[in-house]
Amino acid sequence: MIKYVFIQNDPFFLPKVLDKYLREFADSTAGVNIQSVSQGKRTVFQTAFDLYRVYGFGYFQWKVRKYAWLKLRAKIAGLVGSTRHPYSVASVASKYGVPVTQSVNVNDEAFLEHLRELKVALIVSISGTQLYRKKLRQQTPAGIINCHGALLPKYRGLMPSFWTLLNGEREGGISVHFVDRKLDSGPIVVQERYRIHPHDTLEHVMARSKDLAAESIIQAVRRIEAGNPELLANDESQATSFSMPTPEDGKRFRASGRRFR
Repeated sequence: MIKYVFIQNDPFFLPKVLDKYLREFADSTAGVNIQSVSQGKRTVFQTAFDLYRVYGFGYFQWKVRKYAWLKLRAKIAGLVGSTRHPYSVASVASKYGVPVTQSVNVNDEAFLEHLRELKVALIVSISGTQLYRKKLRQQTPAGIINCHGALLPKYRGLMPSFWTLLNGEREGGISVHFVDRKLDSGPIVVQERYRIHPHDTLEHVMARSKDLAAESIIQAVRRIEAGNPELLANDESQATSFSMPTPEDGKRFRASGRRFR
């Protein structure tokens, strides 16, 4: 079964997730599409500004410095030809010899034709940031699966780890689900849980979530390849949805005793 990966250009956690996935499926993965880190219809600058207002100066500048350092390490590793450490999603794809596309609207006809030429049967979306429209879904025989960092149908939408912590949940999770016409609403192939402790920070929860994501994605792909996977309902009547947090939400997060790092 020919696969194609859609993944966000996030250097913090996703290179390790992609590395684990390609370790299993590189020989049947025709390409990796790297998507912008912008959230929803926001530009990258708007996303960064909104996050600054939520996170506050201290955590935001720490993330920016870490982002710049990881990008520099990825560039140096590329110059010397090192593939030992997964510093970027592009370098991980290169390590396994998987072609990369970037800055592409995956719903454009030219890209749809690209996928048809490669005979892509299954698309694996790992924190993808684009909407996958009807024509793309219809031409993908085995479907499109997406990895969402929450226990669906709860916490659909943006930044589920933030909202899970803010709302005082005692467990979080990962849901690998089929993509349909609505956001995070398709039937669930794999769902895994992890405990949330009182001392956990947002960084702790995001790291735990992404570690679990890699294994969940691999498990979901294997079930789909085996045929007719048993699916869990993504019950609309139980759904909750969340958007980008506001500065007031950031203040409530800190006032609740939670920390970003």
